[in-house]
Amino acid sequence: MTNRYEQRYLIDLANRLASRFPARSVVALELSNWTEQQDPGFPWEPDLDHFKRKGVPVAVWDELRTRIARQVAMTPRARPDALARNIAALAAHMGLGNDEEQIFALAVRAARSGPVKSLCSALTDEARLPVEDVVANLTGLSPARVRKALAHSGRLMVSGLLQFEKLPITGLGLFLSERLLVALEPPSRGLEDILGKIFAVVAPASVSWEDFDHLGPGRDFACRLLQGALKRREKGVNILLHGVPGTGKTEFCKVLAARLGANLRAVGEADDDGDEPSRFERLQQLRLGQRLLADQGNSIILFDEMEDLFPGLDSGLFGLSLRRSGSKVHTNRLLEGNPVPTLWTTNDISICDPAFLRRITFTLELRTPPVSVRARVWQMLAKQHHMAMSRDICLELAHNMEDAPALANSAIRAARVARGSTDDVRLAAAALSRAVRGGHLPFSVPSAGLFDPDLANADHNLSLIAKRFVACGPANTGGLCLSGPPGTGKSAFARYLAEQLQMPVLERRASDLLDRYVGGSERNIADAFAEARDTRAFLIFDEADSLLASRIETSHRWEISQVNEMLTWMESHPLPFACTTNLADQLDPATARRFSLRIGFLPLGIAQRQACFRRFFQANPPEGLCTLDQLTPGDFAVVAKRSTLLGITAPEAILAELRREQASKPNTGNPIGFRAAR
Repeated sequence: MTNRYEQRYLIDLANRLASRFPARSVVALELSNWTEQQDPGFPWEPDLDHFKRKGVPVAVWDELRTRIARQVAMTPRARPDALARNIAALAAHMGLGNDEEQIFALAVRAARSGPVKSLCSALTDEARLPVEDVVANLTGLSPARVRKALAHSGRLMVSGLLQFEKLPITGLGLFLSERLLVALEPPSRGLEDILGKIFAVVAPASVSWEDFDHLGPGRDFACRLLQGALKRREKGVNILLHGVPGTGKTEFCKVLAARLGANLRAVGEADDDGDEPSRFERLQQLRLGQRLLADQGNSIILFDEMEDLFPGLDSGLFGLSLRRSGSKVHTNRLLEGNPVPTLWTTNDISICDPAFLRRITFTLELRTPPVSVRARVWQMLAKQHHMAMSRDICLELAHNMEDAPALANSAIRAARVARGSTDDVRLAAAALSRAVRGGHLPFSVPSAGLFDPDLANADHNLSLIAKRFVACGPANTGGLCLSGPPGTGKSAFARYLAEQLQMPVLERRASDLLDRYVGGSERNIADAFAEARDTRAFLIFDEADSLLASRIETSHRWEISQVNEMLTWMESHPLPFACTTNLADQLDPATARRFSLRIGFLPLGIAQRQACFRRFFQANPPEGLCTLDQLTPGDFAVVAKRSTLLGITAPEAILAELRREQASKPNTGNPIGFRAAR
């Protein structure tokens, strides 16, 4: 049932058509048929027959035109209904001209199921009129003004309010999103209601501003940049946040907006039916958001997972790439003069076109947070999920799981749903961590709290070195080369130094960095140094001989390039780092001047072996311990675990296990199980 305003609207549409077309026209026939099909509430019901031939008799057409004209005179102008008022409010907000507003109002009413839609469909489907002609005849505008309003560079198209199809399958050919149509419909009242239905405010963040301290100056600069853009209504401000999934890119956007007191509006996350949107639908929502939110003054747009925007290669016959779909130019223009500051997120910045990146105002990489932040996140998530987890357990998980915070949330949630314990949290976290690494077990970084400089044998005073590092500060220490047999405490000492300097540890093994593709290893090495610099972490390279092997003995260009990359970064890195190796004699000669100190670790001396025995086994050392001159702290740790497992407590039995460890080392005596020849 139509209201008074819409009744008058329909009468005006019919009157414009009746005054523009002769009786012998398809439009005359369709208009006469349309008037018969209306509900009883329609103002007139002429008794007309369907004619098989083109048009209607002149006498019948004259009668219909007379009745329509009489109805125009008899029907007073009605107060705009709620839909008309909403259309006017949105048109004013978007800066639409009178012509554009009339066309937009027609498109909105034609998109609804009702008389306007059926009339437009009759004109385009049955009468075969071009869309521009239908719009011109129904609005009373000239064809030239209609073409201008529907131009691709006009406000209606650029804003994303309408989509124009010149050859529609059915309907008017001017389409608007279902979301926009629903927002305009009552009970919406005014602009705020409309915007609230189109752009839902993003849910509050589950983390705090302090949880992103590890981003350093970049975090604060992004905040100041957005603050200035909002205050001065600066155009063309775009911030790109990139990093592996789960590092908190979206959460950072939330806390950033909250710190600025701004409204964060997410666009392009679903189509009008709540399903996965296409590239075109995401772009249309972005354009619409930029226009609708431009005058709000306190809004920020979030465009998550921006990978969808970049044109991909279409696969042709036999998988051959034929062409790129989508327009790079159009995408680039979105970053030029956008009135609303926009936050973009992506998991892989390498897919971004350089032309796109040149138009980004600022980029910020989000990496896995340091141990202190991860531990705090574990505690916070445990509290949210009502899981009883002590601070020590959270710290242990943070040390052992160098994964994004999203993994912690999934692991705790899984344990909560299963009504499990902290052991289930560990199980779920380890399984997820292994999955994201392609099935490999995560690398657990031992704590530095167990290292004691007095229980390590080195050719330098380790306690003095630690004091000097603290006194000089991270910026004046340089690199360390820590060499010696396995288990002598090289990596443990590096972590101990980091703890004394109050720096987070970033530990990388050669197997983490070496890549089978050309250039991959160099990129991984550069990323490791860059991450250590940005997070101000103490960088440790284990098995460094695989990364710094002598270039004299190799003929492979990729190995030479890999060593060159390491040497270049070692020379320019502004923070302390350490390289550990069991094969110091195989390092490239050029490494000599890249290290501030070269420290050799040796097997334990007799006094240290005795101290280790007391610490690990809480017993006095037997006399035979003095003959085992190749033992290391790692050997004592291994035997301590074995003794606990096998229930060995007698000092002599423990000594036998230590003797077994020494006998297994190269060049330290006879193999186990064989007696020396006499």
